[in-house]
Order: sequence, then structure tokens, then C-alpha cells
Amino acid sequence: MPRADGAAELRVEGPAEPVWLDQVHAALDRLWTASADVPELDRIRFETAVIEIATNIVRHTVPASGPGPVQAAVLLRSAPPRLEAELSDDGAAVSVDLDPAPVDDLAESGRGIALVKRAVDTLTLDRADGRNTWRLARVWAR
Repeated sequence: MPRADGAAELRVEGPAEPVWLDQVHAALDRLWTASADVPELDRIRFETAVIEIATNIVRHTVPASGPGPVQAAVLLRSAPPRLEAELSDDGAAVSVDLDPAPVDDLAESGRGIALVKRAVDTLTLDRADGRNTWRLARVWAR
């Protein structure tokens, strides 16, 4: 939680199921309580990006092998003036175009990555040690 330097860090782990999304929402609420200096617009954009990626993990990631749910984790950090999230899962490797072609604003699907990219300053996806890992960061003006 909050540290003397104004930074805060929270972690949520569990099966990549809808209840995990509720836990991620709750962790973001706790992060904002601990990081009251983050401007509202930056909170909204960062939270939107984190929830979009978390939702994609729940909806689209499949187990790497065998039955059972994919295990997911999110690490949230606020270290003024930077917000960071690391979302990972042990599901099968995912291949996502991080530079998607423009999508119609009225499209019903396929807009998630474009939305995330507009909401954060950096977005990466890596695969290492059997885990997909998304990293997001947003810097706010102080």
C-alpha cells in the first residue's frame, strides 16, 4: 500500500474469471485511495486500460494445457508521477497486434487495443516463462 515516498503497490491473483475482474476493480479503488494526488482524468484513462486488458484475459485466454482455469495476476503501482500495471496469465501464448488498423468508433468489437493505446503512454506484451505479460504505464503532469 502507500509508502513514505508517495508510492503505492497492490497485487491481485486468482483464476481468470469474472470474480477476478471485481477484485481488480477493488484494487484500483484502493490504489486511488492511497494515491489521492493522481488527477481524475489520468485515473479514468489508466483504469479503463487496465480493465480492458484484464477483461481480455478473462474472455480470450485459454489454458496452455489441460483443463482448469487460467491463473491471472495484476500488479498495480503508483509512483508519482507514474502509474504502472503489469497483468499476466499462465494461459496459452497470445498473439495480439499492438498497432491495429483504425477501427470504426461504432464497431461493436475489435476496439480494445486501440482504446488502451489512447489511454496509456506505453503498452507492451511479452511471453516468458510460460506467462503472457502485459505492461501499461501512464505519466501524469504534476
